[in-house]
Amino acid sequence: MRGITTMRIMLLLLVAALCMQADGAERRRKVRRKPDTLALAVAPPELPTSRKMNTSVFPVQITVTGRMVQIQSDQNQLLPIYTRNGVLYLTARLNKGTNWLGGLPRGHYFINNRPITIN
Repeated sequence: MRGITTMRIMLLLLVAALCMQADGAERRRKVRRKPDTLALAVAPPELPTSRKMNTSVFPVQITVTGRMVQIQSDQNQLLPIYTRNGVLYLTARLNKGTNWLGGLPRGHYFINNRPITIN
């Protein structure tokens, strides 16, 4: 029984010796370099801001009545609504005929490239 255990230990030591590097050099860990501080200080070039607001393909008539917006459309369509900064706020689904849009917070909006103010 002891002979088998001794053989296993000797075999494990032999495998370990063969797996180690021949010149005895230690394995070096990969060192992560910190990014250059100069590269962090330089701002990336700004992208051109030539974004264009989408408009509806079909003509619409827009009327503001208090906090409600009345939109008259000849076709079923989607109408994007943008904030004063040009950020898409909402895309309204319009049916053919008169559509009432409510629930917009007070502020300035662009609907079909027309400035609209909700008081």
